[in-house]
Amino acid sequence: MKVKCAFTLIEVNLAMLVMAGGILSIVGLYSLGFRENRQSTEDVAGAAYADAVLSPLVMALSATNVTWRQFSEMRNYPDDNGWAAYFDSNGQVTQNPESKGRGVYDHVKNAVGDRENVLSWPTASDAGLKAGVVLMHKRGSAVARLSFRASTMPATLLAAPMYYTEVRFQGVVEEGP
Repeated sequence: MKVKCAFTLIEVNLAMLVMAGGILSIVGLYSLGFRENRQSTEDVAGAAYADAVLSPLVMALSATNVTWRQFSEMRNYPDDNGWAAYFDSNGQVTQNPESKGRGVYDHVKNAVGDRENVLSWPTASDAGLKAGVVLMHKRGSAVARLSFRASTMPATLLAAPMYYTEVRFQGVVEEGP
């Protein structure tokens, strides 16, 4: 008697279950990979944008022709609340955070001058990022702190990675009368 080798219905169903689990796992990883790719693209664009925004500020604040009086009397900007200044009265991040960020440029221009003509806000990033900048400086301190965040949606600005730098006074100390 000859025996036929065949699959039973249970074996076929188990094989289909294993295949379905594998395919669903691959589909799940695809969406995760897509999200991570988009996030890494935004992170790289944010880092490049941070460099473009912070570099001119660092150059202007660390210039050797800035006087101690100019540097020491500079104040916090947008205000003493730091990143909290980006919230409106309803507790939402302002719709145009870049307007306050650009204010940092004007504030530094007025405080220390712009003899080298370096203080101009960089062109908008290709990734459609909205950026914010905070200048923290305690009067009389020789250190100014700058922090930067950028996000594609203003509502998520404070959840974006923060780039931070410190600038130490390197200018001219005036002699007393």
